[in-house]
Amino acid sequence: MARADINEPGFWGRLLMVGIPGPRLDEVARELVRDLKVGGIILFARNLESPEQVWELTRDLQREALAAAGRPLFIAVDQEGGPVQRLKSPFTLIPSARELGGRAGAGEVERLAGQVARELSLVGINVNLAPVLDVARGPQCPQWERAYGPDPELVAALGVAAIRGYLSGGVIPVAKHFPGLGDTLKDSHQTLPRAQFGPPRTVDLLPFERAIAAGVPAIMTAHVLVPEWDSRPATLSRKVLAEVLRRELQFSGVVITDDLEMGAIAGQAPAPEAACEALAAGADLLLICRDWQAAFAAATLMARDGGLASRAEAAAHRQGRLRQRLAEKAAADLKEVKDFFSGGAG
Repeated sequence: MARADINEPGFWGRLLMVGIPGPRLDEVARELVRDLKVGGIILFARNLESPEQVWELTRDLQREALAAAGRPLFIAVDQEGGPVQRLKSPFTLIPSARELGGRAGAGEVERLAGQVARELSLVGINVNLAPVLDVARGPQCPQWERAYGPDPELVAALGVAAIRGYLSGGVIPVAKHFPGLGDTLKDSHQTLPRAQFGPPRTVDLLPFERAIAAGVPAIMTAHVLVPEWDSRPATLSRKVLAEVLRRELQFSGVVITDDLEMGAIAGQAPAPEAACEALAAGADLLLICRDWQAAFAAATLMARDGGLASRAEAAAHRQGRLRQRLAEKAAADLKEVKDFFSGGAG
């Protein structure tokens, strides 16, 4: 989008990934895609009924997006496994990360992730908000069931395997939650947790370092306070996102925030203000899962802040690289199909 359009909602809407009300392309969903020109949609149980319905919904969303903005949407879901998997049977039911960490090797995790990715691709979902790379220290941690275990080497190995599997199946994986929720005692859905054992450098950062080295294309932020680094939550911290993640760990992919309506952030700032802070800190895709009016308000507020234009351009550029990756995979798949049938005809 040209810089001349900087005051238009669509210039800023592309920085948002939003939830929609129901299982169909209703008027609210249409306004978010057509008028706000959001960059992505996240799907929850309220949006999912059957494989056929999900495919119809994603098809309609993409048609609307291409007509309105000329670019496809990121369509995401939390399909981690265990307690967090939005798509139920007949989709593959995935064991929890805790169970996999206790019995599965990297090969099994990679094969399972590849299968999950292929199923998601078949119904038009191109982003999985997984794997969880938190190094949960024990059952007192809210991430205990969602994490592979307390050993950072194990978490790194299985996390990288999952990333490879998702990529092989044509879905963008999102490693989460940076810089790590593994040593927290409170649930960030409700309140702001605090890192308990000092800066999460050696233990918590190791899985993310390995994931970055393996080419993970996107990372989700944690709503966590690391006092040794900053007085603001990681999602809103330039120290965490721009200095640690970008400069020190050399991550060049897309940074996605966790939901800006969660209690950990709502206690700091309303979602529109938090979106501005997260963008300024270094995030590229801002997640607002329920309040569609807050998404419009966030775009308006960002547009009023003249200092955010360069950050918005950088974020859009990173998003564009990620969309190109999806386009290249789709083109490769199409070529494989054509080659198969042309060879069979002979």
